Amino acid sequence: MKNKINILNVMKIAGAFIAFIIGSGFATGQEIMQFFTSNGLYSLVSIIISLILFIYFGSTIISSGFYYGSDEKYSPYKYFCGSKIGLFYEYFIPVLLFISVVVMISGAGATLQEYYGLNYYVGCAMMTILVLIAFICGLDSLINIIGLIGPVIVIFSLIVGVIILFENMDGLKNISQTMNGINLTKAGGNCIKSGILYASYNMVSGLFFFTSLGNSADNRREAKYGAIVGSLLLMMVILVMNFALLSKIKDIYKLFIPTLYFAKSISPLFGRIFSIILLCGIFSTAAPDFWIVCNKISKIGRYNEKIIAIIISILAFFGGLFSFEKLVSNIYPLTGILGVFLFICILLKQISKKII
Repeated sequence: MKNKINILNVMKIAGAFIAFIIGSGFATGQEIMQFFTSNGLYSLVSIIISLILFIYFGSTIISSGFYYGSDEKYSPYKYFCGSKIGLFYEYFIPVLLFISVVVMISGAGATLQEYYGLNYYVGCAMMTILVLIAFICGLDSLINIIGLIGPVIVIFSLIVGVIILFENMDGLKNISQTMNGINLTKAGGNCIKSGILYASYNMVSGLFFFTSLGNSADNRREAKYGAIVGSLLLMMVILVMNFALLSKIKDIYKLFIPTLYFAKSISPLFGRIFSIILLCGIFSTAAPDFWIVCNKISKIGRYNEKIIAIIISILAFFGGLFSFEKLVSNIYPLTGILGVFLFICILLKQISKKII
């Protein structure tokens, strides 16, 4: 019965997979706008490319986690990339993830200040404490928590996106001409590069977490299908939100949180609910990123995990002045380039396995 698939386990893995990728960048609409919407109607090409890459590489990485994740000596970066390149990834990726944690905490402070009038530093402190508590509770609890958060964000984002899109279908007429007169930041360049970089930066930064996620499955099929279902749901939401953004691009392209603007335009209640969803999205990326950084540092130096977590959380809190928009447009594409090299390594590894 080991090969029998538990649908709940598949959805938990899919939910955690989505939740890791969905952070403040996705929930605010900034990621979607810079990687996809900025390419106009050609954003559909970017979305299809990202979907294919997420499905193939996501299922490959999570499946490898099922087979090897329980081995303490197993390093996913070294397994796919070799000892030298893998060692570089092992040390460099946690640095980028720490920057991501910093910006997620900053995003939480900005959101709570903008919508609830809460002091910025109090908001940052609240998110920092939540992330620290999640780490102390352990990986299994973290997967369970963000596995529930992922589907909630998907469902609510779909509702908001569909309502806005159907109310503003006329906004898609002559969209190519409209986009020519709008100066929108592009995080990935053209539609092909955007699609590749969006998938690659998410996969390279999440390799440790996705490996642990695969190890939580009862069998390989659960791990594989969890990645496939997660990829399909994620890109379906991006598709809807992308065209919703395009339909109102004249009104929202200068906004820091366009998705919150959408929710508030539907009703004040939707706005309040979405502000909570946004914070959940921030937490769902900050918490596993934080876990990866702390876990890596404590293993390298054999330090007490909780002491390391407290120190890292304090550093992340005081680093909260980083600009979120600059991270999306500069750091994320850089991470994406590293992800492209990782994709090549994974492909070569898979090919060599079949040949041998």
